Amino acid sequence: MRRKLSFTFQVWLCVWLLVTFLSYAISWTGITIPLPGKTLIISTLMVPVMLFIIIPCLKRREP
Repeated sequence: MRRKLSFTFQVWLCVWLLVTFLSYAISWTGITIPLPGKTLIISTLMVPVMLFIIIPCLKRREP
């Protein structure tokens, strides 16, 4: 149970950091995008990064 909670927290932390970084990167460009457009861009980039990079790395680190 403790490993599952730890993994859940690690995934949440990675998602939060990725969403924050991508939101900052979009706003840094100076382009004004409505909220639905921002969420579309962020989710389009975030889901593959989580599935193919971050979650496999976290799984390899599990004891």
